[in-house]
Amino acid sequence: MGSRNTTVLFFAAITLFLFLHFPSQTKATIPTELVSKVCAQSEIHSYEICVKFLMANPKSLMVTSAKAVAENALDMARRETTATSCFFAALLKRKDINPASKAALESCSSFFEQSVTFFNLDGLSGGTASLDLHSALDKATECKSELSAAHVSIKSVTDKLEEWRNFYSIASAAVNAVENPEH
Repeated sequence: MGSRNTTVLFFAAITLFLFLHFPSQTKATIPTELVSKVCAQSEIHSYEICVKFLMANPKSLMVTSAKAVAENALDMARRETTATSCFFAALLKRKDINPASKAALESCSSFFEQSVTFFNLDGLSGGTASLDLHSALDKATECKSELSAAHVSIKSVTDKLEEWRNFYSIASAAVNAVENPEH
């Protein structure tokens, strides 16, 4: 008789554990719906890539509002902007880089370093985040202009700028979802 009670108690404990540790179906779909709404507005080439980018961050699985998605996207874009600045700084240290390209690469590193400040949560609270993001995009555009003027044609640079643009587009769409919730 004691063995049966122990077995019932064991299964009851397991059931309670599973019930408490796995969110309900309703809660599980909220982050997906929020991410889906943001990605539908993104300028990124592929909806699937947008969803993949956002859902790759564990924070995206815990979001409960459009603002939380935007905060997550801004954080991801800020980290990518820092990585892009470091990427250009690392290129400058390579021996095989054409000396004529160095000034443009230095400018790009500086532009992206400056852009990090535009991916902040204060703008999201104050309603100026979309303006801040446009300032970051302006810096990226300046970088591309400098590279073009210096005739810099390095595939890894093109790839890195495209990757940064994806993060920017996702952050921009997320901010837009917060600042213009009716769309």
